[in-house]
Amino acid sequence: MAEGSAAACVCVLFYGDDDYCFKLAQRVLNDPMRQLAQQNVEFRFGCNAVSAATRAFVRAQIRVFFPHAILLDSPTNTHKYPMMRQLFYEEPVQAPITIWFDDDSCFAPNTDTAKWLPRVQKQLESHAMLGSVYRARLIGKQADWIKAQAWYNGKEPQSYVQHALGSWWAIQSKILRKFDWPTTGLKHRGVDVMLGELCRQHDLAVCHFRDGVWINANDAGVEFAGSKRGQQEAPIGFEYQL
Repeated sequence: MAEGSAAACVCVLFYGDDDYCFKLAQRVLNDPMRQLAQQNVEFRFGCNAVSAATRAFVRAQIRVFFPHAILLDSPTNTHKYPMMRQLFYEEPVQAPITIWFDDDSCFAPNTDTAKWLPRVQKQLESHAMLGSVYRARLIGKQADWIKAQAWYNGKEPQSYVQHALGSWWAIQSKILRKFDWPTTGLKHRGVDVMLGELCRQHDLAVCHFRDGVWINANDAGVEFAGSKRGQQEAPIGFEYQL
């Protein structure tokens, strides 16, 4: 695919070496995702410490359904946001829209992605970002951490931050580039909240949109009911010291 020709760049992160993670990999690379690959869309896949079975499955899917996809495969867990940063910037995304999937999110089984993608594009004409919007309370020293960031724009942090759930979202790629997001040093927990605060600081509208997508979902597709995995750590900024 020629540079800059894609309408969107879809990034998927696979993590973990057990049977549950293998099942998630099978679920996210489902028929609607394969249908999306028939459109003008670029794909990038990141693997963090996956099993041999998951690795073989992802590679087989790439050969058959995603032949131009970029694959970054780490035998160890580099953590979510360092891998995200690699996927975005090792070969800089040129598509105007970036769409993110954790492997615990996927298209609902009957989603027609040929119709779904134009809806996302339409929403991102008037919004900076879209996803399933939640509110999170700032805790610990997170307010101080926000004020210390290069993207802080002078707005006093509030008690709560509205943000798109980090397991799935879509954004105008130029915003990622402008703020070099995710910045170095971000690892795993609470980073989606801080992207929401970055958007608030710069008056970037975040649209509540989750149509056709199961986000951090269990086997029945119930949102925010998936298993919590990965590094257990305090949310970013919680232990910040001036």
